[in-house]
This record gives sequence, structure tokens and C-alpha cells, in this order.
Amino acid sequence: MDLKFLNDLKKQDKEKRQAQNKRYRQKYKELLNLKKQRAYHQEKVEKIS
Repeated sequence: MDLKFLNDLKKQDKEKRQAQNKRYRQKYKELLNLKKQRAYHQEKVEKIS
């Protein structure tokens, strides 16, 4: 694909991309929090055992 074409596409769909980015960041934040919780609980289980 032509780089100029992609840059033009970005300019046209700025609001749409911002909404997608916001949803992605929100989803990724939830995944990170779940990973942190899992690691914390796994560490506690290992200490007990």
C-alpha cells in the first residue's frame, strides 16, 4: 500500500480511530489488571504451599 494513501486515510477517519484507540486502551487496561491480579494470587498460593 502507498504510504500517502494511508496517511490520507488517517486524516479522514480521525474520530473513528480515536474511538477505536480508546476502546483498545480500555480493553488492554482490563487485561493488564487481570494479569496483575492473577500473579498476585498465584504468589500468595505459592507462599502458603
